[in-house]
Amino acid sequence: MSPNLARANYFYARVLRSEGKYDAAGARLRIVLNQYPRDRVALNDLGRILFLQRKYAEAVKTLQSVLAIDPEDLQAHYNLMLCYNGLGNEKLAKEHEARYLRFKADESSQAITGPYRRAHPEDNNERQAVHEHVSVPLPLLTHVGTAATAVQPGKAQPASAGASR
Repeated sequence: MSPNLARANYFYARVLRSEGKYDAAGARLRIVLNQYPRDRVALNDLGRILFLQRKYAEAVKTLQSVLAIDPEDLQAHYNLMLCYNGLGNEKLAKEHEARYLRFKADESSQAITGPYRRAHPEDNNERQAVHEHVSVPLPLLTHVGTAATAVQPGKAQPASAGASR
């Protein structure tokens, strides 16, 4: 019904890739990237498809654009390691392998800390896969002399020390 719908093209590309239809999958991902050029997931998938087609130089270019968005992208470093191995560039392959291992989660520690994190998600909000940023009201500041004093809205304020009675 909507041939340019990015979401439909992305998931169709995933199906095509799993069937080994790499050219068609790449074409679908390019439709997505025309609409969302900074979509890291689509860029990573396109880089992976180019790697599977042994188009290593093209894959490197695509995956480098992922790192321009997020220098710590785990999947991009992993696929770059594979691409540079394919190109015979051992030095760059080792560099991306080191970055991949640096940013990769320590799975053994995940098993230990996981139950606590699930039971207490507020203790490490950013670590949770799905989390919410909750805003809390901050007190207003008033200036008395040179010192700033916090003022809570709706509460009576103390008289200043130098005020006449």
